Amino acid sequence: MKRYLVPYDGSKLGKAALSYAVKFAGSVPGSIDIIYIADERVMTNPIFDLTVLALQGLGSLGDIQYRQKAKLELKAKLVALGEDLLDGLKSLPELNPDAENPVAYTTRVEVANPIKFLIEASENYDVIFMGLWGEMQKLKAGLWGSTSEAVIRKGGCPVFLATSEFTEMESIIVGFDNRPRARQALAWVGMIGESMSIPVEVVVCGSDEDWRWSIIQEADKITESYDAEFSYNQTGDRTAKALLQASEDHPGSLVCMGAFGDKPLREFFLGSAAEEVLRNSNSPVMLFK
Repeated sequence: MKRYLVPYDGSKLGKAALSYAVKFAGSVPGSIDIIYIADERVMTNPIFDLTVLALQGLGSLGDIQYRQKAKLELKAKLVALGEDLLDGLKSLPELNPDAENPVAYTTRVEVANPIKFLIEASENYDVIFMGLWGEMQKLKAGLWGSTSEAVIRKGGCPVFLATSEFTEMESIIVGFDNRPRARQALAWVGMIGESMSIPVEVVVCGSDEDWRWSIIQEADKITESYDAEFSYNQTGDRTAKALLQASEDHPGSLVCMGAFGDKPLREFFLGSAAEEVLRNSNSPVMLFK
């Protein structure tokens, strides 16, 4: 029985991530914890204090009690917002307890720093499902949300990232180079493909054809354990380019790959195949660490 975590914020990609989690839990049996994280950082932001002070007027700038009251009121509003969002999930057919194949799930609100909470919680889950960015993305620049990036880099379990609205998964694309992360990804993909009865395309990239064939032989040792339809796509192209092309050739695909190569610090500064795929993919991406 797998454990899946969905940090839910009601955003478009958050809703897509939840839909994918439900799809997984129905096929690769597991329970889902759906959590709205009321961001405690909002209440400790100096700008909040300055705003409250400005609204108070010059006569009461030192009223610490008033500022604390305002923070408690903001906390209550954030919690209420989360409770309303989670309560609305009961209307989703796939979460209806009377559904033909009901999914086990729980909901709750946490007041926490989302990044710290998710990194610590990741040790207790098999997969975290989340949007590539959340409801606050419009207020910041950058490729993706700071929360998803931190969970990718520091979390302790695979991360499934919704990059666009939910679509039914009809195939899986997985990059394989026989490194530990790639082996983990291929084993997961075999299980998913078998459980969901969808085909898997294994992409092997490298300039040396003999090397590619040796990698395929290693992949065969893993895939033979699963009752899924596997095919191979070997190419001299870069990994990111090959995976993106394969996802375009197979609409409704899930792209799976290692989050980092052998030199994560180098990739932090120069970018990685995973980063390029996330930047350009319309398909959901599942990263393994």
